[in-house]
Amino acid sequence: MADVFFDVNGNIRAVGSIRRGANGNPQSLDASIADGDTIGFYFSGSGSVRFLGVDTPEKNFQLPGSQAHRRLDSEEWDTYLTDPFLPQFDSYNLDADLIAHLRTRIGPGVGINHRFHGDNAEQALIAQVQADMDALGQTSDTFGYFLSFSFEVFDSYGRFLAFINRNQPNANIPGSRPLSYNERQLESGAALPYFIWPNIAPFRKESLLEAVFSPGMARRTAEASSDLRRTRDFVRQARANGMGVFNPANPLRFEAFEVRYLGRRELPNRAVIDLSRDDDVILQAQHYFRIPNAEDRLFIPPAFVPLFVMRGWRLEGWF
Repeated sequence: MADVFFDVNGNIRAVGSIRRGANGNPQSLDASIADGDTIGFYFSGSGSVRFLGVDTPEKNFQLPGSQAHRRLDSEEWDTYLTDPFLPQFDSYNLDADLIAHLRTRIGPGVGINHRFHGDNAEQALIAQVQADMDALGQTSDTFGYFLSFSFEVFDSYGRFLAFINRNQPNANIPGSRPLSYNERQLESGAALPYFIWPNIAPFRKESLLEAVFSPGMARRTAEASSDLRRTRDFVRQARANGMGVFNPANPLRFEAFEVRYLGRRELPNRAVIDLSRDDDVILQAQHYFRIPNAEDRLFIPPAFVPLFVMRGWRLEGWF
């Protein structure tokens, strides 16, 4: 069955029917309509959840200049990532400093390396969910997920954007509720963090304007947030232990978002703030690499940059 939410010309769409009752059968029309502006709805299809704050290596992605998807360990991808700046490919107006940074990691085997870590991330998640099923004594027919949202609920592909965990109504039965899958992937080294403002914490209560922290407060704000502090510590520990994408024998050579923008021949478009510093600088999107550790980057979508400028943040390297 098709996904319940889907994209049509950049807009999210869904298909559904009259709401179903507790017995699983459609309700009567009268019972499904609460009042003149509220209708009971049963979604037809399945949905997907894109983990907030987490980015794992791609397994397959569209080839440059094509809509065709290929495995990252395919010959086509390996050839491209050996040097995506060759004249045989379309012109690519990336910043010269960013190209120099990427050249330190291109070369034969990059695509194979990326697919390897993508497969590992998938297997890590499968193992985590299976362990939860076993712990709860449930099967795929009875097991449920619990989703918590931040500012944005959907992405442009119709996927939920959420922090996700096993559905365990009692926090201590049958045992302590575990970390979210988002955090577990980071803790195991299977994923890199990808913090995109304002979707950096579940159950956000303040308004967007209130959520814009003052210049000179990035490091202190990140340390004061229990969610950010914990996940950033997980990443640092995974790096120190050489786990997953940080395995010194075979470290991840390209971050997943880098493969995506290279594959699309696009420019990075999210500005970035350094969470390890208490300065007043917003780096332009192509200078993200000036913040070397992924857990220290807070990406700011273009639509929200003016909010930070209004609070006094300074644009650096934009002109």
